[in-house]
Amino acid sequence: MLELVLTDESVTPRVELLNGPRVRLTISASENLSHGLELCRTELMHLVELALTNLLETETAPARIFVRSTKENEVIATVDPEVIYGSQGIIRP
Repeated sequence: MLELVLTDESVTPRVELLNGPRVRLTISASENLSHGLELCRTELMHLVELALTNLLETETAPARIFVRSTKENEVIATVDPEVIYGSQGIIRP
């Protein structure tokens, strides 16, 4: 999952690898998004690849199931399949 954080502060765009297959991009709300992405493109691509590698190969990132509601105004929930289905609930290629 790619998490975009827009801040009112003037910050240099930064990318962080979080727990799970999550990468957070923090960028100033006043900055042009395409310019901000250009500044951290290499690091962003590297961390997205690392998050996917952690999920698929090293199993250091827990898998998640995304459940969407049919109602547009409801929040998306994430569920860890291992909690519901046990260790057999995580399928890896």
